[in-house]
Amino acid sequence: MVVYRRLKAWVVIAVLTVCVIIGLQRWADTPTKRTYQAYVALDGKVPWGVTPSRDEPDALVLYRTGRDGVVCFDTFHSKELHDRLSLKNGQRVTVEYDTFPNLFGGELGYNVHSVDGIILANGTHVLREDFSGTAGVVASRRGDGTFSARRNDCWR
Repeated sequence: MVVYRRLKAWVVIAVLTVCVIIGLQRWADTPTKRTYQAYVALDGKVPWGVTPSRDEPDALVLYRTGRDGVVCFDTFHSKELHDRLSLKNGQRVTVEYDTFPNLFGGELGYNVHSVDGIILANGTHVLREDFSGTAGVVASRRGDGTFSARRNDCWR
């Protein structure tokens, strides 16, 4: 009888643990939309001097300021995006991100959902290969004189 109760308790604990894990997995896989204003830099020319993309005629960089002055950027090599945003070089456009949270409240990853109304991805699915970007951060000078960027400085 005691063995049966212990077995029953372990089964209940195992089932609850599996339910919690499945629930957390679904929560972590649910994207959150975040909207920012970002500047457009065509042909990979950016104001901070370091070109984050290859020297290609269809290079496009979207950049914005994050927390503590870091510069967050996404680079693309898409003729369609380059052509559609060619009149907005140096101007701000609306960029929507699908962000995926980790279990501790930070961001596990993201996709650029849309740029100036042009849909690039839905959740984890990027619609076309040339809509897949590369991300980066240019560090800022901290109060102690060092340059650094933290993982979540782009998501304030």
